Amino acid sequence: MKHVKRVEIIVEALEKETIINLLKAHHLEHYTLYKHVAGNGERGMREDQVFGEKFENVAIVLACSEEVIAEMIESIRPVLKKYGGICLVSDAQWVIH
Repeated sequence: MKHVKRVEIIVEALEKETIINLLKAHHLEHYTLYKHVAGNGERGMREDQVFGEKFENVAIVLACSEEVIAEMIESIRPVLKKYGGICLVSDAQWVIH
């Protein structure tokens, strides 16, 4: 197994391409995207089945090394500050296969 950081980012669906492009800028091109994410946060309740992306959230999950985590987080922080969302970082073990 390999020690990595697990990153979970939840943002408005309209900002998903912005976040993905920022990840790619840090050579983080492997991720999982969950659409239709529901939850209740600082900006109120978000349903999972709404009309269009304007009121939807998505979740992006990825694993990365500790060496790139700080720079990556600083690059997405302005998006989170402006549009809302959440970024969680935790320790994880990547099962090498």
